[in-house]
Amino acid sequence: MLHDREHLQHRKRGATDIEQERTLAQAVVDTVREPLLVLDEDLRVIAASRSFYCTFRLNHRKTLGRLLYDLGAGEWAIPGLRTALGRVLSGPKTLENFEVEQIYPSIGRRVMALNARKLYRPGIKVQYILLAIEDVTDRVATECEHAVAHERLGMLNQELTHRVKNSLQCIAAMVRIESRGHDGPEGKAALERVSHRIDALGQLYSKLSRSGKVESVDAAAYLDDLCRDLVASVRSERPASVVLKTEIDSELLPTDQAIAMGLIVNELVTNALKYAFPGDKTGTITVRLKRSPGELRLTVADNGEGLDPRYADSGLGGRLVEGFAQQLGGTIERESSTCGTAVRLILPCERAVITCE
Repeated sequence: MLHDREHLQHRKRGATDIEQERTLAQAVVDTVREPLLVLDEDLRVIAASRSFYCTFRLNHRKTLGRLLYDLGAGEWAIPGLRTALGRVLSGPKTLENFEVEQIYPSIGRRVMALNARKLYRPGIKVQYILLAIEDVTDRVATECEHAVAHERLGMLNQELTHRVKNSLQCIAAMVRIESRGHDGPEGKAALERVSHRIDALGQLYSKLSRSGKVESVDAAAYLDDLCRDLVASVRSERPASVVLKTEIDSELLPTDQAIAMGLIVNELVTNALKYAFPGDKTGTITVRLKRSPGELRLTVADNGEGLDPRYADSGLGGRLVEGFAQQLGGTIERESSTCGTAVRLILPCERAVITCE
């Protein structure tokens, strides 16, 4: 008899403790503005916030003591949710931003973000799940609209890039045709240099068109192709007389800064082709883009005769190089001797077009 009385008292205390826990849980969830549920180990609702009742048009009688999956018209019977909550109960895992899209009888089709974590109090030896519900329908719709707008903008940018590339190619072709009609070598050479500058821009927009990007271009692909096209343009007049060597790091250049760097390379390589190897002399032109501590260096060098007049600041090419270097926030260094000429564009790391590691 004594044993039975003690057992009965123990059960009463346990029931009282559980009821106190439920009362405490209800008091806590009622302070939360978002819909919130407290579930037991069987995923039965032991407490629900006022906002849950208001949002989903349910009352206490149809909510408390019911399985989560039996609430409403069964819209919470989601297999993926059942599995996720099982993991929360069985271990230290939490449920973070689990999005579900359902039709709720009271509010229609909505997207809900669910967050859940296990609550455990050793003295009571009962595990609870706190399930927070956030209506993210408007946010998801806005994100989808932004994604569609971004995709359309990307398509428009690609189309614009393609049209610019074609226009530059047409202009370059017209300049080349005009140069053929000039008998004077100076006028013809000037038009050819203009054509090369336009081609340098066309190369950039061609790369952007093929890559599908408009905000940046790979330095290695762009500058390497640009240099090789410049060397190839003189091969018909001086077959195999000049060898091109490139050592260009593969880095992304912002489009506006890639334009300036491409035009600098165009001027320097064109100068080397024109002045470094007179007559039938052979040689090598090296184009190098490398990082070094605190700076980025672009170098165009040759092993030709080292004629200083080609770098006269009074020439248009020299002024363009200086202007583009200033635009990039860098400086130009020149070295010339009978062993060749080297021109370096030096960009401080904090102002370099390429991110320094």
